Amino acid sequence: MARKRSEKINLPLDITLEILKKLPTKSLARFHCVSYRWASIIREFIIVNDSIVTQRPRDPHFIFHRMTQCLTDQSTLRAFSSHETFSIFSYTYLQRQITNEEQLYHEKVFGNGKVRRATFQYVRGLIGFWFQGSNQFKIHNPTTSTKTVFLPIERLPTSCSFLFGYDPFKNQYKVLCLPRYYQKECCKVFILEDSLNMWWDIECDIGHQSPCEQAVCISGVIYYRAKSKKNWSYVLMSFHLRSDKFKLVQIPENLPLDDKDTTLVNYQGKLGCICRINDEDVDMWVMEDAEKQEWLKITFGSMLQDLSTWDIRFAGVTNPGGEIVIVHREYLSEFTLDVYYYDPEQKIRRRVEIQTPTSLLRVRPSDILTIWAVTDHVENIMCFPKVSVS
Repeated sequence: MARKRSEKINLPLDITLEILKKLPTKSLARFHCVSYRWASIIREFIIVNDSIVTQRPRDPHFIFHRMTQCLTDQSTLRAFSSHETFSIFSYTYLQRQITNEEQLYHEKVFGNGKVRRATFQYVRGLIGFWFQGSNQFKIHNPTTSTKTVFLPIERLPTSCSFLFGYDPFKNQYKVLCLPRYYQKECCKVFILEDSLNMWWDIECDIGHQSPCEQAVCISGVIYYRAKSKKNWSYVLMSFHLRSDKFKLVQIPENLPLDDKDTTLVNYQGKLGCICRINDEDVDMWVMEDAEKQEWLKITFGSMLQDLSTWDIRFAGVTNPGGEIVIVHREYLSEFTLDVYYYDPEQKIRRRVEIQTPTSLLRVRPSDILTIWAVTDHVENIMCFPKVSVS
């Protein structure tokens, strides 16, 4: 009797990797659940080595925070108050180009609630966010569109701020929790996918500070502005995710860190501070050497010419491309969603109108929209089996 030929095929690891690299991200997410071996291969060789990163788009993706008024009935609006404002959060990305100045974006809702103020941080494919007055930090993966993750709130300060970052050396995402008002309370760190699923106390030798919301993570270091309670001046801080250590960053004397329009950005892998000089001109300070903390100033004349400068803010720098993204502080739904891109090399500015299925309707003129630019979008298939979801 002839022996049956084995149907099992053992492919060499290098061939397996080449096949996996050519698959769509959502297929990788499904194959991640096949077995522990497949999960290990995908996580160790595909995710760590950034092989899942697709070609980055020329224009960024966006996070939308849409605030709408609640209804008493089908025709009457209640008064606009913090208790009756309903917010919808969505992730938007380019669906197709209509004209050079019109782009149709696809919009995916990932959260909602009765809140007026929210803070978002996008780090290597994940969205971290929390609401004003809440100690609940949440994480959403727009690639897999899985349910939003809720980090535990036990042992957190009564009032705190969060910073989100990624350590490429240890391949770890970390969330930093800083007390806002009480110096005696500990700073804490949460490591995603840590089996203990808890906040860890870390040494917090930064004095009494109130961290600002805007931050940027570059090469395993989170940079953020903070207001010192000692003399009420602004300082630039760094938190090194590998060592869990804080450092004070030395800045040039004429860098206006206390200006509300000063924006921290990732400029070609280096820390940048974009500062408005007047109604038209802009300075960008670039930290050329992070160890020596040496800065270079670049001035862009007429970048903001013909714009309503009181109503705009800088939203980041595209990667690749290096264009500075300029958005309005808030948008009303009856107006177009104009976004501007300034090319530092060509010294030209272009305008793009973002259209989504909801913006095309324009049936709620009272809606207010705030947008965050995701200037370095990547796809990520990370799962969170140890953390609560909803």
